[in-house]
Amino acid sequence: MATITGQRDRSTLPAPDTPNHPERFSALPGGSLPAPAPTCDAAAGWRCVTAVLAGTPHVRVSRDGGRTYPARHAGPLPDDPPEQPCTIPVYDPGSASGRMLVLDLDPGRVRDVDDRAVQHGHEVAAQAAAFGDLVARLGGQVLADVAPSGGRHVYILFAEPLPWRELRDLARAAALRFPAADPAPMCSLGGQISPPGARHKSGGWRLLTTPPEAARTITGQPNGPGVWAALLTEFAAELQQLDQAPAAAGQAAAELDDGGVPWIPRLGGRAPLGPELAETARTGRWDRTRYPGRSEARMAVLASAAARGWRLDDVRAAVSSGAWKGFPGLYHRASEPGRMDRLLPLEWRKTIAFTAGEKNPRNWLTSVSTSRPPAAASGPDEFGLIRQWVTATSCAAADPGRVRGWGRRAVAIRQLLAAIGQAAMVSGSSVLEFGTRNLALHSGLGQRTVARLLVMLRDEPDPLVDLVNRRQAARADRYQLRIPAAYAGSVRWRRRRAGRIDGMHPAFLVLGGTAGLVRQVLDGTETRAAEVARAARLSPSATAAALRVLAAHGLAERGRGGWRRGDASIDAVATSTGAADLHRERAERYRKDRESWRARLRQYAAARSATAAPGDGWLGLDDEDDWAAMLFSRWPVLDDAVRGPPDEAPAQGAG
Repeated sequence: MATITGQRDRSTLPAPDTPNHPERFSALPGGSLPAPAPTCDAAAGWRCVTAVLAGTPHVRVSRDGGRTYPARHAGPLPDDPPEQPCTIPVYDPGSASGRMLVLDLDPGRVRDVDDRAVQHGHEVAAQAAAFGDLVARLGGQVLADVAPSGGRHVYILFAEPLPWRELRDLARAAALRFPAADPAPMCSLGGQISPPGARHKSGGWRLLTTPPEAARTITGQPNGPGVWAALLTEFAAELQQLDQAPAAAGQAAAELDDGGVPWIPRLGGRAPLGPELAETARTGRWDRTRYPGRSEARMAVLASAAARGWRLDDVRAAVSSGAWKGFPGLYHRASEPGRMDRLLPLEWRKTIAFTAGEKNPRNWLTSVSTSRPPAAASGPDEFGLIRQWVTATSCAAADPGRVRGWGRRAVAIRQLLAAIGQAAMVSGSSVLEFGTRNLALHSGLGQRTVARLLVMLRDEPDPLVDLVNRRQAARADRYQLRIPAAYAGSVRWRRRRAGRIDGMHPAFLVLGGTAGLVRQVLDGTETRAAEVARAARLSPSATAAALRVLAAHGLAERGRGGWRRGDASIDAVATSTGAADLHRERAERYRKDRESWRARLRQYAAARSATAAPGDGWLGLDDEDDWAAMLFSRWPVLDDAVRGPPDEAPAQGAG
């Protein structure tokens, strides 16, 4: 049985739901709370779903009336519910994954209504129903139960296991939207939850409210990857808030959908337009005292939609469904029938830039400047393919066989893969023509190391990159991102969230690549060092050393519950350690290398087009003057300072 050493789980319910608490609901007048009538008894509900919900086939029994559920009281999952309060594991600690997302809705967390049990119960029931409706709208299905205290659990089952940290983040994001939800059971790899059919601490039982036939269908046909991806999109704003970047900026942050189109996630999800602009979109008529012409009217509609969490696909769907029947008329021009199709994407990007306060729309891809401008995507799912490839690199880092083949170069390869992912997002294409010097600057590696690792990656049996064209003159090698067949199934599930894809910060030129990989997995939540090592795919000793390095510079902090990301500025650390100066020196040296190589190419081109001299075509072997003329006049001298042809030119954007 997989256990976490020394772990002692407390009750998964907050204080107001404990026995003998002054706010215990069963002791209040009336004692009854609004709840759907249970569809089956406790034992039937237990047998119907509990074995499927459990992360591992084990149960923890409480021998102190439901106050604690210690690991030493764990045992095999029985066929019928125990007589004591019990819990089941949410995750499988052995694989650090889970197949269930559960929302623990508790009346004790409701503070925005009158302090009465019945009203609290109504609020919990309303939030549980709202969450179930949301999942249904996204194409999914849920299981639900109710406790004698009025608390509720809503379960979402997935067909494949997902990384526990992703499930944890989504549970925390859902709790921001549904205040009655307690994310605590999902916030620990050893998290526990009371399943349907379990005895409640008050003396009753948790009863399944989903009809038995529907419950059997849900457990037999769990939700697929589309529901998981839709949940990540639905809670994008809440996930952003957990990352703290938008909150620190004090404004909304734009993200990219799988088509590379920006949008602004909204806390609480998409909201409808105001009555006036909704009428304009529906009828095509607008208030001419506020908007002088059609252009201003349609931009007002788009700005309202963008601020309310709409995406461009939502706008197009509203037009095609007839809900915005009058909106195309705001683009109408008899001489240009397809005017809306041409202008709408451009005006949408302008609207997003205005609403999000972005002065440089390229920041939607990455904030790191490069000499290559964003290229047009080759298909509507190009950005989704790039995100899937980034997920595939994570699968590769977790593949023992592939990592064994990488050997001692594994950390450097992961640094290079991060730089390639950033380059793909900047270019907006899965076919890259970035030179080794450019990748070196964004991976924290040397140019020669990058060149060797690229050859190693493309020569693997099931590679992550394919060589499309070899470099020629000023053109760099062209690589196609490739999702290995071994990871295709996992990639469909472990979809990376929208947002930034960054390479390695220059600070890790000095701090080391291992420290950079460890910092990527740290966030504001305290995490034990062993779990940090597992998430970073590094050995415990390497992780411990990296954490000490990060802590010495304020980039990591150790609390009572484990390690979290520090408050120090990574740019300030790069400056104080001299890494910023080293990065600038490298960039300047690479720039001179490029200029030298391009100058040499110009000399070659001039020599090929030069007028033939009388002695051309015949050289006397003993004529030293002719040899000198050929070597030093007609052809350029090879500069020893240039160790190899730079792989890009500004015209081709390979810099």
